[in-house]
Amino acid sequence: MKMKTLKLTALSAVMILTVIITACGGKQNQTNTNTQTSNELAPRDTAGAVSGDWLIIREMSDPEKLNPIVSNDASASEINYYMYEYLLDQDKETYELVPRLAAMPEVSPDNLTYTFTLNKDAKFSDGKPVTAADVIFTLKVIKIPFVDDAALRNYFEMVDRAEMVDNDPLKVKFALTKPNWRGIYTLGLFPIVPKHVLDPNNVTDNFRWEEFKDMKIALKNPEMQKFADFINSQEVSREGKYLIGSGPYMFERWDTGAGVTLVKNPNYWGTKTITPTYPQKIIFKTIQDNSAAIVAAKNKEVDAMYVIKPSDFYKDLENTEQFNLLKAKPFEPAYSYLAWNELSPLFNDKKVRLALSHLVDRKTIIERVLYGDAVPIQSHIFYKNTKLLNTDLPEIPFDLEKGKKLLEEAGWKDTDGDGVLDKVVNGKKLDFKFTFLSNTNPVRKQILLVVVDALKKVGIQAEVQELEWSVYLDKTKKHEFDATYSAWTSPTTPPDPFQIWHSSQSEGEGSNYISFKNQKNDELIEAYRNEMDEAKRLAIIKEWQKLIYDEQPYTFLWSGRARYIYDKRFKNARWYNIQPSPTYNEWWVPAGQQKYSPNKNN
Repeated sequence: MKMKTLKLTALSAVMILTVIITACGGKQNQTNTNTQTSNELAPRDTAGAVSGDWLIIREMSDPEKLNPIVSNDASASEINYYMYEYLLDQDKETYELVPRLAAMPEVSPDNLTYTFTLNKDAKFSDGKPVTAADVIFTLKVIKIPFVDDAALRNYFEMVDRAEMVDNDPLKVKFALTKPNWRGIYTLGLFPIVPKHVLDPNNVTDNFRWEEFKDMKIALKNPEMQKFADFINSQEVSREGKYLIGSGPYMFERWDTGAGVTLVKNPNYWGTKTITPTYPQKIIFKTIQDNSAAIVAAKNKEVDAMYVIKPSDFYKDLENTEQFNLLKAKPFEPAYSYLAWNELSPLFNDKKVRLALSHLVDRKTIIERVLYGDAVPIQSHIFYKNTKLLNTDLPEIPFDLEKGKKLLEEAGWKDTDGDGVLDKVVNGKKLDFKFTFLSNTNPVRKQILLVVVDALKKVGIQAEVQELEWSVYLDKTKKHEFDATYSAWTSPTTPPDPFQIWHSSQSEGEGSNYISFKNQKNDELIEAYRNEMDEAKRLAIIKEWQKLIYDEQPYTFLWSGRARYIYDKRFKNARWYNIQPSPTYNEWWVPAGQQKYSPNKNN
């Protein structure tokens, strides 16, 4: 799913079942000091923990939508994490799947059916129980071809149907069309939404599973299109009466341009067995300007925030103790890249894309802009995942001469002496000029300007255009851009490149927004998806990485550490190697230090 990473303010894929990476290797430890550099997870600090207080988190922009089926950005994913739940969950330390709304499933010997038994205590925040009907309904919504959830729906292609077992409202069985080694992750890790809220008239009961498989058949059902329009609407993504989940927090309000407020679910069914809920409110406060956000943190108007600019983190916030703030630098699996839109005649030649990769001085940018807090990468697979990573891919060095040579081999020369490379394309002379699209992010812009300067030295003229986040997302979704600087998060479930790289995902608002289409790529991805033998899968995923490396649809940049500051009054502030890294419902404040206790600001 293409989205803004909640920390990197770039495109990402946060929903836990979505994209890549098994385990990032090891645990992380940040003790509550102002110089957190250790790599092991700090012990829990919950002795004497009490509920209460608010936790105010800075966000760069409002979420795009909050309906978890169609939401496409990480601000929404971060917020929805506290409102919606999956059948299963991932342990944040071991990455193993564990029960959540349901027990671990019974899987048939042929791996074609998965039967889940729901927890009898599980209920939505409005008090209604979570039942098989809700699970079946959610799957139907995901599979409706008119719903704006292409990034999610592709994972359910092998899921044929779901049905109640023996008329037991707590038992649901999924049937697959063929065995799939990722089946348990796909089926266990999608957000369950309430049927009684979103379909009170049982319209979806009349939708047949066969209709979801063929668009021609689906088009014959106007009620399905009408229902999809309702699910896709802003109303369903913004109004509290529709934003009902089973999670530890409930939607309270969304003030456009100011942020989203969640309030503790007083009837949360899993407080004792699933997760604690200490803060009374979790407020995601929108502050677009980075300098204003730093001031807000110093003035205690914000309790926690990701620091966008490394210079702010290391210089302006060098002495955070004077503001009663602490620092944390967890490693959050993710990577940054430059994306080349292959619908543009400038970027549809892999030799040109390789040349462009040679024109990015990654090491210098990491050292001077990112203060050394990143590692250059060559692949979509997380660089610490040595089991899956193709380690035979050599680094593409910064080399202006090599870049110039490759461009010349691809037919790009300065034929008119104006300092800009050109080439005859479809009978017309085309100058090598383009624009990097970016959201309003000062670090991203700084990095792009370094790249632009290098491109100029070989005769390529590039500019940077900054757009407000929602406009930026809309442009990229519609493929209305030349190039951009983006990022993907790396969930710790087994990798599946289909969402981002398969040709089918270049249509509509799929995550292959650069329109990379390659038959061998599709064949390898499909073979990888269907291969049940792990050793063969590993060979396929490494062969696939080599193909992507040779094609260079992205210029892979780096994976880096995150940079947080947070108020010292909070206890049990732990930082996981998983999204979301800080799990705010676990944070607590001693009674005497609470700022927003009921007898004060509540």
